[in-house]
Amino acid sequence: MRARHLVFAAPVLLVLLAGCLPTPDPSASGTPSSTPSTTPTATASASPTASATPTATPTPEPGAIPLSIACGDLVNAQVFYDYNPNFSLLDSYTPDAGTAAASAVAAQGVACRWVNNSSGETIDISAARLPEPRLSEAKAAAGASVDDFEVEGYFGGGVAQAFNGEVWVAAASASFGSAPDAAPLVNAAISAVD
Repeated sequence: MRARHLVFAAPVLLVLLAGCLPTPDPSASGTPSSTPSTTPTATASASPTASATPTATPTPEPGAIPLSIACGDLVNAQVFYDYNPNFSLLDSYTPDAGTAAASAVAAQGVACRWVNNSSGETIDISAARLPEPRLSEAKAAAGASVDDFEVEGYFGGGVAQAFNGEVWVAAASASFGSAPDAAPLVNAAISAVD
């Protein structure tokens, strides 16, 4: 009868003892340490990690004409509510390099982002005052001419752009399939800057 107890006790004893053995350190070379660590360790990196999407840190363009307007004034809350009440203005926004919004910031203008509270969809609206020849260059690269805005307008690739004198407004979103999708926002921004 004693032998039967020993047969059952041996595996249980091995399992209990296994919990007391030190855990090998995968970063260490050679054999594992004979003394187990009793305190958890964490490592922190002193350098920031790279983001998946590069953000713009534009250098102001020579001859840029500063434009000072708050995002809440560029397209006010009522206009956005009428457009879609589920959008909220972000407190801060740094546009991605190569976007119209980054170009507006480089031209000493403003770039703003609204986000759909349910879907996460974004709408970026930017504005700047562009001197020549930058104004003509922006128009040439703006896409196809459209008649959906109260001023000279263009649309292409989900980006609606409007020009009124030296004022340039761009609205970009994956949800903009055509210029009419952006027209209420673009027209409001042109009126606010004008």
